[in-house]
Amino acid sequence: MNVHNSMEEFVYTGVNELFDTAIESKAEWLSCSCEQCRLDTICYVLNRIPPHYIKSGRGLAYSQSEDTLDKQQLMADVNRIALEGMKQILQTKRPFHDSAPSLPKTPVFNFPTFVGRILDGCTFEPKINISVQLLLDGVLAQSIDNSWENPFTINPHTPGTFTFWVKPIGTPKAGTRKVFPFELCIDQEGYDSIRYYFEVAVTSESIIQTAINTEHSLFLPDLHQFPTEDPSSSMKY
Repeated sequence: MNVHNSMEEFVYTGVNELFDTAIESKAEWLSCSCEQCRLDTICYVLNRIPPHYIKSGRGLAYSQSEDTLDKQQLMADVNRIALEGMKQILQTKRPFHDSAPSLPKTPVFNFPTFVGRILDGCTFEPKINISVQLLLDGVLAQSIDNSWENPFTINPHTPGTFTFWVKPIGTPKAGTRKVFPFELCIDQEGYDSIRYYFEVAVTSESIIQTAINTEHSLFLPDLHQFPTEDPSSSMKY
């Protein structure tokens, strides 16, 4: 079964038209119109409107024949949310978002996305306001693009949870299997440092995977961070 959210094309077109219009009118608030900012805005809108799923040509035909007034209202809603999203995203751009990383030529080793959690070892509550580094061969791993942070800062919006997606590595031929050594590093004042080592076996492919697929994610075990022991607490009197 091939199920599709028809709102994706609708929003994609609407957001890009808004960016293009803002460029033509030389809107003072438009500080950037790069692909990353446009995609961030599209995600912003899609997360705030109801999806409209179709799975057949008949479903597509039906969606195209819906009342014109409803479509006009939907477009107005999308434009309003998109304009709100554009201004918010442009005010909070990711650092270095303009410097798009170059991807290697194929074949490549495509890595899964890594997902994990950091919990307080005493309360089992998710940790926030801490930084997690992912190392590959002892060096900070490069991300597939600038929207994937490394180091990853865990904030109140993602309590305890961190994610990484490592940039593909080029190789002479497809079908080669290799094991890559990774290390997670978590340091926070007042808590014991965490060093977690793991290995990932990857077979090289002739294409670069650039679409997120939750089935191609590696979920790491929960890591527990304990407060640093106070030496005075163990002193004998």
